[in-house]
Amino acid sequence: MENPQKQSTFDKVEGFIRKTLVPVANKVDSNPYLTSIKKGMVVMTPVLLLGSIAAIFPSIPEFIKTQGVANWFETYGYIFSIISKVSLGLVGLYAVLAISYFLSEHYKLYTVGSMMLSAIAFLIVSMDVDENGNIIASYLDSKGLFTAIFIAIISVKIYQFFTKHKLVIKMPEGVPDFVSSSFELITPTAAIGVLFIIIRAVTDSLSGGVLLPQVIMDVLAPAIGGLDSLWVIYFVLVLRLVFWFFGIHSAVLSPILSPIAVQYLSENIAAHEAGQPLQHVITGGTLSAFANFSGSGVTIGLVLAMLISRSSRYRKVGAVGLLPSLFGINEPILFGVPIILNPVLMIPFIFGGAFVGMIPMICMKLGFLNYPMFDPPYVPVFMEGFLTGFDWRSIIIQIVQVGLSFGLYLPFFKVLEKQELEREALKEAEDAYSVISDDDEQYLADIDF
Repeated sequence: MENPQKQSTFDKVEGFIRKTLVPVANKVDSNPYLTSIKKGMVVMTPVLLLGSIAAIFPSIPEFIKTQGVANWFETYGYIFSIISKVSLGLVGLYAVLAISYFLSEHYKLYTVGSMMLSAIAFLIVSMDVDENGNIIASYLDSKGLFTAIFIAIISVKIYQFFTKHKLVIKMPEGVPDFVSSSFELITPTAAIGVLFIIIRAVTDSLSGGVLLPQVIMDVLAPAIGGLDSLWVIYFVLVLRLVFWFFGIHSAVLSPILSPIAVQYLSENIAAHEAGQPLQHVITGGTLSAFANFSGSGVTIGLVLAMLISRSSRYRKVGAVGLLPSLFGINEPILFGVPIILNPVLMIPFIFGGAFVGMIPMICMKLGFLNYPMFDPPYVPVFMEGFLTGFDWRSIIIQIVQVGLSFGLYLPFFKVLEKQELEREALKEAEDAYSVISDDDEQYLADIDF
């Protein structure tokens, strides 16, 4: 029998979180700006994957030490540099295009026009030229990512303002839509061009020639750099699991985490290409492969505990959840046990899951594991962790994660198992002492009175 005091305490905690965090999460998830950022960052996945692969291939001669391989890379190695430049080297430009696309869709604007306006504004404040007139694209990469986010939102809002207040050139009926839409862009293009030229001039004047992306990076540096702190990582992982525990997908935090993770990955790859030490532990790959190892809350230990349970119900749930867990999917466990809103599993899932999930990051900081430089596609556990930093030691560390997860969940699961066994025994007793047999019950059910 559950302790009424404990139950009432849990109800108070649940009520508090539902009144505070849940409304905030719902507002964040429905906010058009944050939703556009989230979708825009997801669209960047192929770009990051391409750039990561381009950074990895030049390392092949270090492992395959043959003259033929060395000669091939000496002749054609520049190809990978080009791929890196057009992927990670332009990630800021791709971001402004993607975010403005999704935001203009929300406002039902001309999407191609919105993307063009945002790109123009971004290039005005982020691009420079040298004394020979050659383009300097230093801030079109991840260093311009946060500038891209702000500019995409501002540009689309200006475009929306002009269309909403009919400050656009309207063509007569019968003119093709693409021609009419192009003429509608004239006035907002002029306004955006003038506005961002002024912003560029003011920024140059006040900062002594420093471009806007660098100014924004300097302002946001404490917040961006703070995500590499282990304490901050633990807090972020706990917060993600709190949302999951109350049935809210942790993607609600992706508008904040994804741009930083993309920037960190790009900087790690750039450092690798330059032969410099890598600095960042948080990327999309580490969050997926390690923090979400076998699913949010590192629930593989709970799955193993259920597989050896004396309860037939939990053995079935464990069997159903095992294969998805090996691919980092644990919704069958979250909703089948359930973990969500289950006070017994609140502590191991939120606080224990966050700790077990960050163990590989601790190992990176201590030098026991390579820093990440690749965001793997969807592959099974262990392989995903290995591909993140191409370090075989990740397999050992993840085996440790499995053991810790099992030891963490087992005592709490035993409480659930005991309750379930009591229910199963009671049901068996009721069935054994039933006066009417199953066949008689079925016969009575079929009779039409």
